[in-house]
Amino acid sequence: MPEKQTMLVSVLSSQYPRFQALAEAWLAHGAQTFGIYEHGRPLACWPAGQRLLTPDLTAAIYRYDEVVGELRLTGLRNEAARQRLQAEAALISYIVQLEYELQCMTADLVTSQDQQLALYRLTQAMRDLVTIRETLQAVVNEALRMLKGKAAFATYMSTNGSEPLVVHSPDCPLSHETIWHLYWQLQTEDRPLLIRKEESDTRWPPGIRNLLLLPIRVRGTIMACLGILDRVEGFGTPELKLGRAIADHTSAQIERILLYQEMIEQTRLRSEMDLARRVQTDLLPRTLPIVSGLDIYACSRPALQVGGDFFDFIQTPNHPFIFTIGDLSGKGVSAALLMSMTRTALHSKAQFMPSPTPASVMRQSNEDLYNDFTRIGVFATVFVGMYDDRNREIVYANAGHAPVIYRPANGSATLLLADNTAIGILPVNNFQNRHLAMKPGDLLVVATDGFHEARNSEDEMFGIDRLLHAVDTLAEQSAQTIADGLFHAIDQFSAGHPQDDDQTIIVIKGAAT
Repeated sequence: MPEKQTMLVSVLSSQYPRFQALAEAWLAHGAQTFGIYEHGRPLACWPAGQRLLTPDLTAAIYRYDEVVGELRLTGLRNEAARQRLQAEAALISYIVQLEYELQCMTADLVTSQDQQLALYRLTQAMRDLVTIRETLQAVVNEALRMLKGKAAFATYMSTNGSEPLVVHSPDCPLSHETIWHLYWQLQTEDRPLLIRKEESDTRWPPGIRNLLLLPIRVRGTIMACLGILDRVEGFGTPELKLGRAIADHTSAQIERILLYQEMIEQTRLRSEMDLARRVQTDLLPRTLPIVSGLDIYACSRPALQVGGDFFDFIQTPNHPFIFTIGDLSGKGVSAALLMSMTRTALHSKAQFMPSPTPASVMRQSNEDLYNDFTRIGVFATVFVGMYDDRNREIVYANAGHAPVIYRPANGSATLLLADNTAIGILPVNNFQNRHLAMKPGDLLVVATDGFHEARNSEDEMFGIDRLLHAVDTLAEQSAQTIADGLFHAIDQFSAGHPQDDDQTIIVIKGAAT
């Protein structure tokens, strides 16, 4: 702000001809001397060189409620002269106030332009930065220059559990412990803190004359702060405004970096998901097996890019044809990894055991996987089937898997209940082999729970009854047509509702040899 002692001088300099005309009018009216004084010091007197040591009349000149000078007059003492002198003093007071306001506006404009230029430089300095640490260091450097402090620091406390950050200028006298104490104090008070030496305050670090501490809000919380230390002139309103503007710019920059990092992380996750999906796809059989006496079709449709469902076919010379289908608890990458473990365990047992049966394959796989599954708290429902071509039947073991639907030729679809617990629940499980006729027209549909648990827009499940009815309706068709028809049925039912779970199916139908 402009100084009040120089205000009257400024008005006198800019309006001197008018003051001179005013003085000459008084002298012509009979006054001996006329003068303008500021706090007892003469600024101008008429006639030139005269001093009004003992004036006959005086009138104060005000700037708002403060006296900044006076008019002095000798040679006249009447009431009319006194009123005229007071009126002229009031007019000069009005001019002084206008001049003061103009100077204040000019100073504000200059300050605003300087701040805008400084903030522009700050924006330019931060535009290419992609890490929080780089941003904080740039803010410390620029804030130190813009606010003319002797030292500065900045902190950042992430909400995602990453390591807190502290950056500071080389000559910052504060320890990290003190800086974090100030940060938590700022969190508590939730406003800018201006600490001066004369204040008796427990927040005051030793050896510091003044400190401006500014909160930096990101996503509605104070994630960071900026501290400026030891400004020679101290911190006033202009510095506080500029500091807040710097904090706002920093907040926007940190938000931009967080969005950039989230975008990078999402891209990385998408890449990992794409890779996992390709791996999962490669693990599933690429071709359908050709088995005399059977019409076979299988398909898997994950809810996410990768899932916990799988199916597999094992055809080994001198071994019977074996097929498996399973569903790991959970979805996403973790379920896909465990799916791979489960599929591999089942495949290796079915391929390399001398005389594999569904029960023995299931039993050995459960023993292999139990410890790992228990440690991470997951399980897998699994169905293992084996085709006995001599007896035209399927031998199977079911570890908690559903739905399994059997429909004999010229019969009705029936839900086969599981008679053993899922893999990973018990360390030892007494799996039993069960038998199903698989003559021409007999039908076995083994699916995962993504079928009967599919939901519509009213949150109603497709259910087992609808699934059984759909199997009965499609039973005379080929295995692929049956599978496609079941997918179509649940898609129609759940139209408008996203797929909640993986959907995997194996359809095996007895055919003529």
